[in-house]
Amino acid sequence: MTPQQYCRDKAAKSGSSFYYSFLFLPVKKREAIMALYAFCREVDDAVDEISDPLVAAQTLAWWRQEISRTFAGQATHPVGKALAETLHDFDLHEEYFHEIIDGMEMDLTQHRYPAYKNLALYCHRVASVVGLLSAQIFGFSDRKTLKFAEKLGLAFQLTNIIRDVREDAERG
Repeated sequence: MTPQQYCRDKAAKSGSSFYYSFLFLPVKKREAIMALYAFCREVDDAVDEISDPLVAAQTLAWWRQEISRTFAGQATHPVGKALAETLHDFDLHEEYFHEIIDGMEMDLTQHRYPAYKNLALYCHRVASVVGLLSAQIFGFSDRKTLKFAEKLGLAFQLTNIIRDVREDAERG
């Protein structure tokens, strides 16, 4: 299985409607967005599907190292390898991937947010940064697109939070 096939399978098996929209993109953009999506699924799953917080934190630490290896041209995971092939074509920045991991780490330690500004930081890390990376992949000519991508990421994440209130409350 190639790294691209791994990412495509990860996206397809997620059950998200995003996968189908990716299919209409030109090949390079499709592979890049699927690699980004697969990365987000991997780190999100580390938090959501690993019941031991210590193991989840170790998994995120591993992904942090994998991102550094990816940007150094030494990726070991299929997602890292797929991302490595897209980094320079789309000017993707390493710090954004680390920031997504920072947001996932917040899920391990923070269960309530005392003020909106704290929640906004979380939303920025787990969603707005994904919007910024997506904008780089999709391409844009107007710098205002980046502001729109940030706000759209925030809106998506707030919608997800509202949608999951019951489930999250049941989990504490």
